[in-house]
Amino acid sequence: MAPPTRGTRPSTTELSLQSLRVRLKALVWILRPGPSGPSVLLLERPPRRGGGEHPVTGKADPGENAAVCAAREAREETGFDGAVVDLQFAHRYRGKKGPFEEHAFMLRAPPGAEPSLSDEHVAYRWVTPQEARAAVRWPAQAHALDLAVRAF
Repeated sequence: MAPPTRGTRPSTTELSLQSLRVRLKALVWILRPGPSGPSVLLLERPPRRGGGEHPVTGKADPGENAAVCAAREAREETGFDGAVVDLQFAHRYRGKKGPFEEHAFMLRAPPGAEPSLSDEHVAYRWVTPQEARAAVRWPAQAHALDLAVRAF
């Protein structure tokens, strides 16, 4: 899969791009209060899913807008349920199954919260924003993380 390109068009939770041409996705950075600022949740994918550490991501179901997709994916992948904050950032990229538009969100977890992982991930860790930024390989994820830390 090619690295995502940076987007400049603001995200809008009312926008649903579900079509045969562009699939809608959501990216969710989960942050909680830490000892010296926000702690960031990194989820580890198993090798069969490409490995590496990532935020929550997922494709929208038909008719779902980006915010609903983000909240559902966060709940399914981590057990965290709550309001997602639209980071007003979206980017497009071409994946194996065609073009995608991914919208970025942030979810605030309570102090000391721990996720309940789905079978999509094999491990997790809470890290500083700097450690999270160093762990992700896609520029769009790093940019969305910067926005999430500022919004936190």
